[in-house]
Amino acid sequence: MRYFAAFFIVLSLCVADAHAQWRRYRPQWPRTEGEMMHKLLGTLQRKDTAAFYELFPTFDTLWGMVIHNSDKDTETQKVLNKLKERPQVLIEFDPLYNRTIVGGFAHVLAKGEDSGVNWNSIVMARYELYKSEPTKDLIGYDRVVPERFHGFMFINDAYARTTYGIRVAEVQKIKDHFFGGQVLNILPARTADEFNAKEQMEQDYYAWLAAHPDTVLTDTTTARADSAASDTTEADPLKLSAIEEEEDGRVRREVIERRYYEGTLDNEIPIVLYIRYLKTPPGKAQLYDGVYKLGENKRYLRLEITKNADGKWIIEDESAVGTMELTMNGRTYTGTWSNAEDNGYDVVLTQTGSQQSKIETLDKIIDQKLSGKIDESKFEKEKEAEKEKEEKEAKKKKEEEERLEREKEKQKRKEEKRKRRAKKETTENESKKEEGKQAEGDKKKEDNNKKDKEKEDDKEAE
Repeated sequence: MRYFAAFFIVLSLCVADAHAQWRRYRPQWPRTEGEMMHKLLGTLQRKDTAAFYELFPTFDTLWGMVIHNSDKDTETQKVLNKLKERPQVLIEFDPLYNRTIVGGFAHVLAKGEDSGVNWNSIVMARYELYKSEPTKDLIGYDRVVPERFHGFMFINDAYARTTYGIRVAEVQKIKDHFFGGQVLNILPARTADEFNAKEQMEQDYYAWLAAHPDTVLTDTTTARADSAASDTTEADPLKLSAIEEEEDGRVRREVIERRYYEGTLDNEIPIVLYIRYLKTPPGKAQLYDGVYKLGENKRYLRLEITKNADGKWIIEDESAVGTMELTMNGRTYTGTWSNAEDNGYDVVLTQTGSQQSKIETLDKIIDQKLSGKIDESKFEKEKEAEKEKEEKEAKKKKEEEERLEREKEKQKRKEEKRKRRAKKETTENESKKEEGKQAEGDKKKEDNNKKDKEKEDDKEAE
């Protein structure tokens, strides 16, 4: 019993000391969201794990806030007592115990570097923070930390001229000061919607890899040989085989334009071509990347695309099976496709459009340097659904136009009828006026005749 009492006294002293330290040092903590986010940005710019670690309060500090909470409200004390029974809730916010906090920081730094981010040259573009709703697991914690936020930090890499989004969580506000700021993921994105969409694609891809472990590390030579052969893969919206290849040192650049083409080789073999125009530093030659698919093969091959001094487009696929030499005329490419066996075909490609989902899938193949097999039937169904939707909308629009035309005709007839009635009323009023004038003239004439007769009678009498 004595040992327990001694332990409790020591723990209380430690908590009191930690709480006093928090009160003493809290002016160092940011007072606004902006200060908090720029302080977090600074830790990323410097890759300063220690400074990032210091953004978070310790478990002792949080526990002291629970123990010494001055709110005597019955409901508050009730939920705080429940929180005291679960101190592990507070441990999750202390990077000393929750290693995933610092692990997430290291993951974002490493992933950013792999994506070409130059951390020392990043600047804040903007940030978006949303208030986090309290969860069942954190009942009582809102009495200590009344406001918690999550959201995104968008940064510009001045060197790579690319915008990236960083998912941020657990930015917490206590007594007018901000702390925390876990970083969870980084992706090239300009908006929250774009980030969420890309993150979902990333999660779907890793889930697919987990479900297909035999296709994760396909040999490069085999993958390229398979890409030239007929595809007998079972129908699946997206089949991807990772291809190992050496880094070529190029920094991923921002896509400024996308173009999708469909056409044929020798008016027989269908071909699909997708080209992306990349943002290029001033004074440098325009850069391109893309993919294409030949015949009934489901696999899209990544392309090396250049434009020579004569203005011809030289397009070579990753398998080195075929090369195209094309000339652009407006929205059309014409030229030839040839292979190592000197087989040549005439190429005609016309710029069209495609579903957003398909464009996103093709972007994924290019950005992740994959060899992609796509089940086109999925997109054909989407195309048919879109066509059916457009036809319904066109029919609805036509019906609405016809209804408006009928309504217009009805209003026109109504207006004509009103004009005829008004004209008739005007004519009748004018006739009545004319009759009134005639009657008045007749009466006046009669009066004058009567007066003349009276005068004559008076003369005869005299």
